[in-house]
Amino acid sequence: MRTLLLAGALVACALHAVRASAEPSAPNWTTPSCIPLVGSHGGVPATAFGQVEIIARDLANDPMVGVAVVVDLSNCLDLQLCADQLDPGAIVNCAAKTVRKLTDANGHVAFTILGGGSGQPASTLLGGGKIFANGTLLQTPTVSAYDLDGSSGVGANDLSAWLGDFGTGNPFGRSDYDCSGSIGANDLSIWLGAFGSGTMTESCGPSCP
Repeated sequence: MRTLLLAGALVACALHAVRASAEPSAPNWTTPSCIPLVGSHGGVPATAFGQVEIIARDLANDPMVGVAVVVDLSNCLDLQLCADQLDPGAIVNCAAKTVRKLTDANGHVAFTILGGGSGQPASTLLGGGKIFANGTLLQTPTVSAYDLDGSSGVGANDLSAWLGDFGTGNPFGRSDYDCSGSIGANDLSIWLGAFGSGTMTESCGPSCP
């Protein structure tokens, strides 16, 4: 009887260890500290300017397969998501202002998030976004956007909006493209590169309400 009890206890301990190691471990994950929202051209997202990669690992530092990774912009009132992310693997929840994807066999998932300005004045500072894995908060990235007015793709009005953000002296996340924690000449250079590339001539169609 004692042998059976001991064996049962060992099995319980082993199961507990497996469950513990399967929990997302923020220190072991690879997550971006900044996420840019991009536009598209000809129905093709501007991946070169916006792709971010996330690698899921558990407490044992092993890759986690099939984890629901959610990028949450609910705190970013000056930004909006595109209802259609042009990505069959991405699920958008407009009401919650989130985009969700699942990690692959290597614990990897890549996001190129389509979106832009919401038409509201700049308000969100650094670290306005959130990244969750199976409900566990892993990161609070700064979220930027090239299409700051959310209309007609990336163009002159967006440059005007960027200059307005710069002129305030506030570190508005939407205009911090180089993830430096401030808005400056390098951000302008990155925006001009994105504009000149011609890869963001289209805004959301449609955007989340």
